Amino acid sequence: MTRTSKLIGFLLLFIITSYSCVKDGEELCPEGNVRLRIYAEKFQNKSDDPLSDRESIFYDRVSHIRYYLYKDGVLDRSVIVNVFDDVTSDSYLLNLPDLEYGNYQIALVTNSTRTALTGDGTSIDNLLLTYPGSDLTEDYFSQVFSFEVNSPDTKEYNVGLSRVQGVIRYTFNNLPEDASYVEVIMKNVSNEKWITGEYMNACQANRRYAMIPVTRAETEDLVMGTFPTLTTQRSALDVNLYKMDGDVAFMTQMISDTLTVSRNQLLDIVLTYEDGKFNYEILMDTTWDGSSSGGEVDI
Repeated sequence: MTRTSKLIGFLLLFIITSYSCVKDGEELCPEGNVRLRIYAEKFQNKSDDPLSDRESIFYDRVSHIRYYLYKDGVLDRSVIVNVFDDVTSDSYLLNLPDLEYGNYQIALVTNSTRTALTGDGTSIDNLLLTYPGSDLTEDYFSQVFSFEVNSPDTKEYNVGLSRVQGVIRYTFNNLPEDASYVEVIMKNVSNEKWITGEYMNACQANRRYAMIPVTRAETEDLVMGTFPTLTTQRSALDVNLYKMDGDVAFMTQMISDTLTVSRNQLLDIVLTYEDGKFNYEILMDTTWDGSSSGGEVDI
């Protein structure tokens, strides 16, 4: 071996030993601590920044958090956190102690108690939420946050969770007396939300509601949570009316095919039955406190 080759070998050995750490030996990897203060975006926030308008009580919207922590692109851990230690706070404090130096990404998804969250979690780019249908949907929030650990101190960050869904409120006026069920079908809404990316693919969200006879003369408000309309496209609404024992709708109408469901916003549709058909109106700039159910859980 030449003197030059030996010199190169010694230099490589020096670099390797200088920039590596031994987990099980005497030399320990340098570590730092991270604290994430997590907030939930308030419904009808007008900004793209979820931190600009936050829920006053975090627990009112989030029951649990799933997070996937990646170090230098490799899955470090996957954890489910139940949020019940401080039900009156506007945020949840997630402590990540003793993190080795490196670049990190954390993927956060909330309220996915069923099977909507899918994909191979070993890669952050494979995580996605699939719309489970209007009767099974939950109030999903998600966020991906990147940070670096490069010092032994504790770093603190605020992280805002963005609501994945939009909400549709249907107000029915003057329904015919023989209408025992009303079915709403919102076509061409998103079916998938990639945690690191866009909404993709289209589906339809439908739900059948039973009408209560004693409130026939009153306004009927029905709420549905869906993923938003795909970018550059429009959604279409069909309404079907059924009698008590009828399996086939006695009245079917396509209401509109120019509707847009927006993430974290309210699409407020008023439908009035007159002369055998529905007239509809889209209400603008209406507010809602989120107290009604958009699935089996409150949105």
